[in-house]
Amino acid sequence: MVDLWSKFRLNVCNNLPQAILGAGVGCYRDSEHMRIISDALKSELEAVATAKGIDLSLAEGPSVHGSAVPPSARYSTPQDLDSGRHTEIDMFSGALVRMGRELGIPMPYNEFAYHMIKALEEKNDGLFDYEGRENERTCAR
Repeated sequence: MVDLWSKFRLNVCNNLPQAILGAGVGCYRDSEHMRIISDALKSELEAVATAKGIDLSLAEGPSVHGSAVPPSARYSTPQDLDSGRHTEIDMFSGALVRMGRELGIPMPYNEFAYHMIKALEEKNDGLFDYEGRENERTCAR
């Protein structure tokens, strides 16, 4: 269970911010802001794991830090978005937000990541293709 949650942590903390930014994995090394976002996602996940009795400090090996990759590497979630595919966001932040609600643990960073990636999927699906609709009018909410 610890290894499963450790892999879950890597996916949430690395795949999701990278997918939203659309940058290579080097963004975590080069941006204080990306590290802060990743750490906040991790903190929320670890709070849920702790509440479920999972001690992530017991995790070992590549599932703790990931494997060494070039800074241009893109994990699976940004690869899915790049290819116009839907992502695994429902299994990542979607599941985590549901668990957080059940446990009474606030999940603001994971809720944001969830909705941003869902909106990026909608963008890929063409929801925001406004070409040829110049006669329509809308207002920001």
